[in-house]
Amino acid sequence: MAVIFSASTGLGAPSHTSRFFRPILHWLFPRITTEQFDQIHYFVRKAAHFTEYTILGILAWRLVHFDPVFAAFSFRKQCWFTLLLCLLYASSDEFHQKFVPTREPTIHDVAIDTSGAGFGVLLSLGFRRWRFALQKSP
Repeated sequence: MAVIFSASTGLGAPSHTSRFFRPILHWLFPRITTEQFDQIHYFVRKAAHFTEYTILGILAWRLVHFDPVFAAFSFRKQCWFTLLLCLLYASSDEFHQKFVPTREPTIHDVAIDTSGAGFGVLLSLGFRRWRFALQKSP
């Protein structure tokens, strides 16, 4: 969460990330146009949102699933609680960006973030199922 919060400051603004991303893309693709760069940059930034919240979803699910405080929750409620926790954090992250001059909060980013967290929960469940299948096989 601290990494996500720090990325929501001015350091994570598109103008800052393009400073190191533009030379890399120009080195890889010398004939890239400004429009192409902007499209790729946008996609990479949204993929970063999805990825960081996938990791948060995995970690939050582990916290909820293995914490004795949530032992009374059914497995399904643990998953939904994890998604709710990530949704609330994504919303607070976008709210924080409202006060950063170089950032702009969007509902679209909250949706991407929550989708990433949901993917992280699904990955955790798939990994858990795979581990149990390995333990049962001879």
